[in-house]
Amino acid sequence: MRYSANLLPLEFLLSSDKPADMDDVHAVVGHAVSSLLKSGQTAGILEIIAFLQSQQARSFNGQREIYAKAVRVVTKLVN
Repeated sequence: MRYSANLLPLEFLLSSDKPADMDDVHAVVGHAVSSLLKSGQTAGILEIIAFLQSQQARSFNGQREIYAKAVRVVTKLVN
């Protein structure tokens, strides 16, 4: 049985069975949620994506790719 990305739980999309850089993706998504909540904002999917995109724009080299991958993973939750 095939599942579309929007039917898969976040735990699967961010599972530890993915390549090693998923640890970095987990970290930046966690940082996004934490930062949003600390600032009193909502930590919904769209807010997380916007935060990640903002951080991606400020990053360079390998870090930029981690943010890009995190955006792709989180975007799958709404598509």
